[in-house]
Amino acid sequence: MRITHGAVLFAATFIGPLLTADLSAQITRIDFQVVESPAFDGQSFGDIGQYERLRGVAYGEVDPNDVRHREIVNIRQAPLNARGRVEYSTTVEIYRPIDLERWNRAIYHIVPNRGGASAGDAVFREMGFAVVQVGWQGDLTATDRNIVPFLPIATYPDGSSIIGPTVEEFIFNNEETVSEASLTYATTALIPALATFTVRARQGAPRVPLEDGTWSFTDDRRIRINRPSGFDGGAIYDLLYLAKDPIVMGLGFAATRDVISFLRYEITDGEGNPNPLMSVGLANTAISLGVSQSGRFLRDMLYLGFNEDVGGRIVFDGMHPNIAGSRKTFTNYQFGQPGRWQKQHEDHFFPGDQFPFTYGTVYDAISDRADGLLVRCSATNTCPRIIHSDGEAEIWQARSSLIVTDALGEHVDLPDNVRAYLIAGTRHGGGRGVHVESPRLGMCQNLNSPVPMAQIRRALTVALYEWVVDGTEPPPSRFPSVTLGTLVPPASIGFPSIPDVTFTGSHNPLRRNNHNTFPPLQGGGYTVLAGRVDPDGNMLAGIRHPDLSVPIGTFTGWNLRREGFAEGAQCGGAGSFIPFASDEAERRASGDPRLSIEERYPTHDAYVSAVAQAAERLVQDRLLLRRDAQAIVELAEGSMVARSN
Repeated sequence: MRITHGAVLFAATFIGPLLTADLSAQITRIDFQVVESPAFDGQSFGDIGQYERLRGVAYGEVDPNDVRHREIVNIRQAPLNARGRVEYSTTVEIYRPIDLERWNRAIYHIVPNRGGASAGDAVFREMGFAVVQVGWQGDLTATDRNIVPFLPIATYPDGSSIIGPTVEEFIFNNEETVSEASLTYATTALIPALATFTVRARQGAPRVPLEDGTWSFTDDRRIRINRPSGFDGGAIYDLLYLAKDPIVMGLGFAATRDVISFLRYEITDGEGNPNPLMSVGLANTAISLGVSQSGRFLRDMLYLGFNEDVGGRIVFDGMHPNIAGSRKTFTNYQFGQPGRWQKQHEDHFFPGDQFPFTYGTVYDAISDRADGLLVRCSATNTCPRIIHSDGEAEIWQARSSLIVTDALGEHVDLPDNVRAYLIAGTRHGGGRGVHVESPRLGMCQNLNSPVPMAQIRRALTVALYEWVVDGTEPPPSRFPSVTLGTLVPPASIGFPSIPDVTFTGSHNPLRRNNHNTFPPLQGGGYTVLAGRVDPDGNMLAGIRHPDLSVPIGTFTGWNLRREGFAEGAQCGGAGSFIPFASDEAERRASGDPRLSIEERYPTHDAYVSAVAQAAERLVQDRLLLRRDAQAIVELAEGSMVARSN
């Protein structure tokens, strides 16, 4: 292991018994170096001090005969080394305190989203975490910044390429007449006649074959399309072609499992290189945050049983899937495409969004079977404590209601080790705040919602850590509920009639799909519900950020595409911001049923006071950190809301 600064020092004594490299461990070699010390421009974080960044590669291998690996697709078609193991490697990035004696002996793992590197929020450095990222998405191209694995290609026994059908969907969302796109896998032939290429105006519309000459392969991984007449920028293109060389994509779950297990439990790798987190002891605990695609990865990892390492030990004590909705990923499949993101207008015919949806074991009347995300970890006593948090966009685009209902829309209870929270009024990922961000239209009909999510997500992750390390119960779940009447059919949420605003109840439906054909053969439909709203159109249940509970407009998780971009379909994860009128006269002139700013807040101080009270309630409920509450109030104080001039 190459370390240029801040080398790991072994103390003369350790807390707990001295451990040796476990023969069952999967990491055969680690190769790290400190690439930045101090990191963060030398910033010091509370009592912990300065941090440094390590970057390198972990090399691992898995036994294809181990029962824990039996469901990795194509594991038996992967090349074997002399020990009969399947090898892989992966990029790993670690931020650790320079003075490792100040480390809190906890790993805060952040699942990379599409390979993106992240150091996490400063609050977790102030708490003394070691922040770790491990590459898992095997179809990405490595750069000197991203976090990716290097996974083997499956082949036939004689070493020849595996060939099979695969599908790509493209939506260009532009006004160009000629567009290009990349393929996840190489085509076996650069002959358009051997592929099937169709276009549709929107979901449910008939597929129209593209005529000869309207598209071509520019090479074995790229295509060019001339937009056919009659189709706009939101048209959906489907390419069915013969691909080759599938990646053993499911090994990405094993890579995450193995690296975190190594950092938690092993002193050295198989060659005697030291664990870079070894100081006065090994990690006591590990928690993981996954946002969006990464949250779906955590749900998939849990469902497939990868929270148990090959020694039978737990990997993550706590998991926080954020804005994942009810979905998993299209990863552990032949010709998998982990980047697919099923929404109302996009990616309907890819696997990764089928039952089971929730954590406890429930009966699914559509597929006529029982299952749950915790089945495998329950059998091995390796279930983590889980905080599942979604935003309102996930209600409309990710069928988030299926976290708390069965297939028919009836209430289901969450297991004791799971809490669920819905952050109302947010777009996918949340905004930067009503007084920070200038909302935009883009290809949507309404302005995008600026209601933040990150502040509440931080507080929930802190609550997860406290739950794991000392048993402090997190806040009770806050999610719309069928039982309480706050989770209802999407068209029946009670949205007000606002001038120049179209509400249709459009949402992302779900049917049972048989992916052995394309398009998939479809079975019965699932009941997908949405959150009831107040007279302003703002969702009643869930966690209401002060920007929403003391509103200057209507904030939703839905938005619609405008003309020229599949008008009327759901507009990505944008959410909507529909401002209130400034005064009563403006409101009455437009026919807006919602009270104006002037009618709600007689003075600027009254507005700021209401924001402060809303923030304090969330702090008391442990749903907002004090530092974030202060920042929210300061922004309100500096705003122009209800000022007399």
